[in-house]
Amino acid sequence: MRYEFHVITMLIVAIAGVAAIFLLRKSNRLSILIGLLSWIALSAYFIIEAVVIRATTAPYSFMKQPMSDLGVTACGTDTYVLASYAICSPYHWLMNWTFFLTGLAILTGAVLVYPLWPKVRSAKMASIFLGIFGVSYGISGIIPADIHFNWHTFTALPGMVVQIPAMILISIAIYKKMPRLFWWTMICTAVTSAALFSLFLQPVLTGLPGGLLQRILYASVYIWLTGTAIGLWSRRYDI
Repeated sequence: MRYEFHVITMLIVAIAGVAAIFLLRKSNRLSILIGLLSWIALSAYFIIEAVVIRATTAPYSFMKQPMSDLGVTACGTDTYVLASYAICSPYHWLMNWTFFLTGLAILTGAVLVYPLWPKVRSAKMASIFLGIFGVSYGISGIIPADIHFNWHTFTALPGMVVQIPAMILISIAIYKKMPRLFWWTMICTAVTSAALFSLFLQPVLTGLPGGLLQRILYASVYIWLTGTAIGLWSRRYDI
């Protein structure tokens, strides 16, 4: 199946998803529940990535190779600018759909969970940053690195950074009213910040495991969003 089919389908789903978010954005029990479940569903990412890695037919280094290599649509060497090594990921379509749906889930939660935060400007700004994070991440699934490396890279860059100010702003908004979520947020912020700083050091410290650091960078945010959704759910609903 040609990858263009997946791109067109993703774009249709994106338009329908954004329209649904717009219709559900007014605070009610259903919209908030959908937002919380969207963030909880992020934990499925780790299972899917493990399945895709297991299916690769070229050696794949979890420690060294970036996550986007799993979404490369072609097999061989030099599949994109920085990939002089062999790549072959038969489940690339599954990985790219996972990137896309992960971004959409983050965006959905950013909009629909917003009413649960304290009514302060920092919470509003944090939700905007989380929305940008979701859009940035989702686009990386629509445009794999081998299809258009520059667009894949430039659209993914905000998603490497913008989650940090989002988490800091959320911590400012909740530190009095939600102390446990505040400390949970601070811990996850420290982890993702340390991972990003370490990635910046890679050109100097070439032995650093770039693939692992990238996973920590994103995984700490997924885990934070999942844990935060569970925490907010327990405050609002009887579970």
